[in-house]
Amino acid sequence: MVEINPHDLLKIDSISALSDELPSWADSIFPNSLTVVVRRSPLKAGLIPVGVRGIKREHRFATYVDLKDVLEVTTPYELVEKKVWERIIPERQILPAIKALPKVDKVLHDYHWGISGSVGFELATGTRAAKMTSDLDLVWLPEQEISKCAAGELLKELNQFGVHADLQVIQANNGFSLEEYANSTSTIMMKTLEDPILVKDPWLK
Repeated sequence: MVEINPHDLLKIDSISALSDELPSWADSIFPNSLTVVVRRSPLKAGLIPVGVRGIKREHRFATYVDLKDVLEVTTPYELVEKKVWERIIPERQILPAIKALPKVDKVLHDYHWGISGSVGFELATGTRAAKMTSDLDLVWLPEQEISKCAAGELLKELNQFGVHADLQVIQANNGFSLEEYANSTSTIMMKTLEDPILVKDPWLK
């Protein structure tokens, strides 16, 4: 069985594969990509929780798909492994969040990291989802925990390329912000398949 995780991009066979009718803003966008993003949420009657992205930040639509209707799975990590940003047309390479990727790749060379958010969606689908003001949303599957001091130093390196890098640490089905961890003095928010929870130590033991 194909493993599906939050942040994965799923290409489906048709609009009818969605369990809910699309909002009007998606009519002119979604048919071109037929790609949804896996949400961090429980399965519903065996269906995969996914989201439809629009160009505007407020354009997000939660729905579900059946695995049998999925044609292709692209993980955030595959985008890095294939250095997909090298194949983006020149006029899109000037966007700060895309322009920074070769330098970010050097910083994170020894990390198992991936690209999510609007930049990841654009790299995977060709849809012009990123903007000049877009953050660079990243995910990281750690092999071991790092200290708050080390987290702060890593974030300094990542944020010297003209764009805000938002790195989410993936812990099984959970995730937390490395920036929040680095700056925390007590608890931080951990995203789970259910509701977010507050934890003192976000690293799984």
